[in-house]
Amino acid sequence: NRRNGPLQLKGISTHGIHWFPQYGNRLAVRQLKLLGANLFRVAMYADSSHGGYNESKEARERNLYLLNLVVGHALEEDMYVIIDWHLLKDETPLRHMESARSFFEDISARYADNPAVIYEICNEPNGATTWEDIREYAQVIIPVIRQNSPRALVIVGTPNFSSRVDEVKASPLEFHNVAYAYHYYPAIAGDAYIPLLEGMLEQGYPVFVSEWGIDANTVTGDLELERAQAFVEFMRRHRISWTNWSLSNKDESLSAIRSEVTKLHGWTDDDLTPSGRLVFRAFSE
Repeated sequence: NRRNGPLQLKGISTHGIHWFPQYGNRLAVRQLKLLGANLFRVAMYADSSHGGYNESKEARERNLYLLNLVVGHALEEDMYVIIDWHLLKDETPLRHMESARSFFEDISARYADNPAVIYEICNEPNGATTWEDIREYAQVIIPVIRQNSPRALVIVGTPNFSSRVDEVKASPLEFHNVAYAYHYYPAIAGDAYIPLLEGMLEQGYPVFVSEWGIDANTVTGDLELERAQAFVEFMRRHRISWTNWSLSNKDESLSAIRSEVTKLHGWTDDDLTPSGRLVFRAFSE
């Protein structure tokens, strides 16, 4: 609603689509929409190990099949969808530059000019990867997407697992309709996001929280639920769009579904983890 300010996208991410594809079924996406979500992120691991896209020809084919299947379900439910080139183990996006170029050329042609499709071109650059490395990569990949989808929103990862979004200030990208990724885990970052993100927004840099999760305090072992709720409220006040990690029943605090629950849709509060309950409520807040 334009009268209420910019649209805020709120949703959840799959875990690795090659590990937990079942949670991208259409009825699951429909339930998220009924709860108030308007965004679904499909995380396709780009890594060259553990079944990621670049591991083998067979891995590429399987990942592409699952990605397109789940993206189709989200679009059929009239959701926005992020296609996430989920870089992690391989650290730098430059390692798979040619593979990424081919992937984004094909995938942007498939969804050409679909305003609901958002492209996240490198999830979490890490290790020794600098903003200049990421910028070099983005300067190649964004024009590839623009050839097919000139108005598509593109999310660009930032150094240190997308925690150092402020480093883009030294040399911001000159493309239109680009947002910079910030990823948040409260036990790691605490309240540091407040001056960091407020500084970015005050200076006009578009920030997209394409991944955040609720982890446990390393000292007490308690889930950081209060900090997570404060973060949700901060994003609401500042109209920052977000996706939570993750829609799966993996046995970890970050999962929305309890590990012993096998239902693939129609979840009740009893089926959800404490993280899942907080996030599912946040869709409608």
